[in-house]
Amino acid sequence: MKIKGLLLGSAAALAAVSGANAADAIVAAAPEPMEYVKVCDAFGTGYFYIPGTETCLKVGGMVRWDLTYGNNPAIGTTSNAAYKWTSSAAAGSQFRLTVDAKNNSEIGTVYSWLQVRGFAATQATGGNQYTAFFYAGIDAGSVGFEVGNYETAWVRFFNYGGLTDWGGLYDYRAASYAAVQGKVGSFSYLASVDDMTNTAGKTAGLNAGVKGTFGNYEGALGFNYDIADKSWGAKGYVSATIDPVQLKLLGIYTSKTTSAYAPTTLAGAGLDGFVLTAAGRVNITPKFFAAVDYSYAFKPKYWLVVGNVGYNVATGFDVLLEARYDKNKSSGGFLRFERNF
Repeated sequence: MKIKGLLLGSAAALAAVSGANAADAIVAAAPEPMEYVKVCDAFGTGYFYIPGTETCLKVGGMVRWDLTYGNNPAIGTTSNAAYKWTSSAAAGSQFRLTVDAKNNSEIGTVYSWLQVRGFAATQATGGNQYTAFFYAGIDAGSVGFEVGNYETAWVRFFNYGGLTDWGGLYDYRAASYAAVQGKVGSFSYLASVDDMTNTAGKTAGLNAGVKGTFGNYEGALGFNYDIADKSWGAKGYVSATIDPVQLKLLGIYTSKTTSAYAPTTLAGAGLDGFVLTAAGRVNITPKFFAAVDYSYAFKPKYWLVVGNVGYNVATGFDVLLEARYDKNKSSGGFLRFERNF
């Protein structure tokens, strides 16, 4: 009996221990707190809060494929001048990845913008297949400050050129810059300095402008000064949007063809004096549009016409066909497929 009792006691002890271990094995650890991404609607659609911060982030981009044509292969296809047709022209087929970050502060909205671009061909300027642009600033409504390295505040303030992708004849400029800008009622203003150290010896440019927006109508006027070239210029436009038609008249004056702000011909030659661009766009259907720009330069006499048609195949996917022709019988254009997200 003693042996039997000892065996039964041992079995009971083992069972108790096993039961305790089994119970321990199925006890779940307390869940750790998790942060879920929250939608930020303070700055428009597409933004979300960076976990643990009050900063709102938006990620987007574009993938573009261009089939480019030029009857003068050196125009529009400079990365591969032996061919009239190419899908790897400089600044043609490319991708862009964009990151926006914004947050409110005690003095206004603090923002930054970063875009990385990759190209199918090395840039005609000798740069790499990849490049980056960026800017950052504070928007306090009536006054703000911005610094960056991109298409300058001067270019963006005037909404580029006409209404086609090429934009007619206008003074495009990419540079490092600093700007003071703001909005008071229906009017906005800009004063900026551009550092163009890497552009043909030009060192800096000064510019300022004012814009008024009244419903469907808008007008702007501004002036620039190229310090190294000792030349000045002016730029202004008026536009009207009466659905489904948009119209725009743009005027540019430059005192010298060598100014960094001077518009150029299709072949890249500088223009001075007055340049006018008349542009129109019509939304034929919600998905289909057509646009045209006609530009005329008085000195030297030169003209350029650009036209395009575009179709929104599906949300985020577009097709654009554009052609251009100038006084020197140079023609060019492209067929573009573009995905935006």
